Order: sequence, then structure tokens, then C-alpha cells
Amino acid sequence: MINERYILNEFPAAAHSLYFDTARRGLLPLRVCNALGAFFEQQQGPGVDKEALGVEVGQTRDKAAELLHCSPEEIAFTKNTSEGLNIAANAIRWEPGDNVVLPREEHPNNVYPWLNLAARGIEIRLADVKECVVDGERLSKYVDRRTRVVAVSHVSHFPGQRNDVRSIADLCEANGAYLVVDAAQSLGLLDIDPLQQGVSMLAGTCHKGLMSSYGGGLFFCRGDLVDELTPASVARSSMTTAGLIEDFLVTSPDVRLRPDAQRFEAGNFNFVAVRALGAALEVIANIGIEQIEAHVLALGQRFLYDLSGLEQVVPVNSGELATRSAIMSIALPGAGWDDYFSAQGVKLTMRRGAARVSFGLYTTPSQVDDLVSIIARRLSGGGA
Repeated sequence: MINERYILNEFPAAAHSLYFDTARRGLLPLRVCNALGAFFEQQQGPGVDKEALGVEVGQTRDKAAELLHCSPEEIAFTKNTSEGLNIAANAIRWEPGDNVVLPREEHPNNVYPWLNLAARGIEIRLADVKECVVDGERLSKYVDRRTRVVAVSHVSHFPGQRNDVRSIADLCEANGAYLVVDAAQSLGLLDIDPLQQGVSMLAGTCHKGLMSSYGGGLFFCRGDLVDELTPASVARSSMTTAGLIEDFLVTSPDVRLRPDAQRFEAGNFNFVAVRALGAALEVIANIGIEQIEAHVLALGQRFLYDLSGLEQVVPVNSGELATRSAIMSIALPGAGWDDYFSAQGVKLTMRRGAARVSFGLYTTPSQVDDLVSIIARRLSGGGA
């Protein structure tokens, strides 16, 4: 488990609240807040230029690559998960009659980028996968040799199960398809190795488990696939032709894209988000992503154990450890739970009639116990 003294030092507000909403927004560590304050203080004067900021971008890219066990050349910065998924959808060289397969209950931001391809003659197959866990076997009847992409969340936004990405990758490899993964609910919380898991492209945001600011995201593209993909948007930063540009004048008609994931980065970076992400990644590295994963999974186990005595509460997730994440969803009897939780100082999200409880590295075991006590009090008639 994560040291509670560390939580008190790095997350003083979180230590005195019942915050179970990391799936919506992660809390900022003091290190991130201080880094942002320093950034804006620097911008008040003339001493910082884009070259220095560019060095910082490279350093943060290295940290992100370390987190994902990949090369920095396989990482691009985006503004959110949606942009990364749209990069993937629009970079593939589609042909009419190709198809995309994805579970029907994916987050809308992993549905609309693919539905948007229908106007180009691409068939979108929404798989009816009723089980909590999505795997290759359940998707196999939807996939054929014209399938170009299977898109799936690593962890679903609801109810929060961890899907079997490796088996889906095996299905993709057998049919020559790309596997595109939405990692919005797992980055910074679970140990993700896209290369080992057979992922072609992966997109995620920085404001949830990565505990950074809005407006930042990460996009992973496997190095050997980059040359097969053409970005829909380009700028000088996307090109290898910088040497042919003299005094900001394009002197050659050549369009030579970078040979790495940076071909998907067009124009200036969100340097504020990069600064915040760099500081947040330092916090994660200091603890270790393996430790963070063990921490949130142990909290989920404790939550299930504490709930086991409350017969009226039904866990929506699978109870198997291999399919769990930092999100646990529970069905509660009756109405009015959202108002009740708010009145008790509990911050979580109600989804599809269930309470979505999501942990972060700043969540403590005692807070989990307090949440269960609050639920039990209302069930016994002691709450409004």
C-alpha cells in the first residue's frame, strides 16, 4: 500500500476528503501545482524561450515512454484521448469496404471517431458484448479479413472492468488488423505495456490517473507502423524538411514526414500541460507504477470485502483480480443516492443507475471503510 504520510504531504486536501472520482478527474499533487506556478512566473519575464521549452518537452516525452515501457519515438503529445483516437482513425489508409469493430458500450469518444468514417465507405460493426469483460473470443464473430481496426478500452469507463487486450491483439494479428486502445481510465493507475500487449496505437488523457491538467494527452504508435500512417494535420514540426526551410520560407515542395510518432504533432505544444505532466510523471516514477497498481487493486479488494455484509449492494464488476481496475461500480437499492453522497461529503459519479467508485494513489484504506459505513448507514435507515 502507498505510504499514508506521503499522501498527507503530496495531497493535503485529499487526505481530508472522501474523493472517489478519479475516473472523472484526478487530484493534482503539490508537485504539479508548484510546477505550474513556476511556469507562469517564468512567463512574466523574457527569460524563457521556445528552445528551452522544447528541451522540457523532450524530457517529459522520455518520462512518458518510461511509464509505457516504449521508445520516446513512439510517443506523441495530444490535447486529450479524443484527439489521439481521431489521429488513429484518420491516419489509416482506408479502402471502401473496410470495417471497424468495437464494443457497443464503449465510451462515446471511442465510438464517434469511427462512426465518422462511415461517409468514406467504412463499415462500423458495433459488437453486442454483454459480459463485463471484452476479449478476443467474444469479438471474433465480428472480425474478418476486411477488418482494419478493432478499437476497445483497456479499462471501461463503466462499470470499470479491465478488458483482455492481449487476446484481442491475437485476434487482430490473425486478421491483419490494427488494435487501437483507449487508455483514458488506466494511464497512471495500471502498469501498461503496449508493446507486450500487442497494441498498435493507444490514446489517453492526462487529467485522470496521470493527475495532471486538462488539455493534455498521450498517443502511442508502435514504431514499425508509423510509416503506414499519414496524419490528417501537419505542420513544420511534423516534417523532416526543417533544413530546407530558410528564414521561415519553404524552399522545396517535398513533404517528408518524420519517421516517428512526432509526425502526429502539429504546431506549438500545450507547454502548460507538458509542464504539469512532467511533474506528475515524477510523482508516479518516485512511487512506481507497479506499486500504484497494487495499491488501487488492494483498495478494490477491501471495498468488496467491506461490502460483503451488505446484501442490498450488488457489485457490477467482475470480482476476478485479473479483470479489475481502479474503478468499482455498485448497484444500490432505491433512489436519491447522488444527493445522499453529496450531503455526506463523498465525491463520486453515478452512472447508469449505479455508483462508480474510482480510486487514486491518494485514496487510503480508511477512506474506503468510511465510504462503506456511509452506505451502510443509509441502508439501515440512518441516512436521508
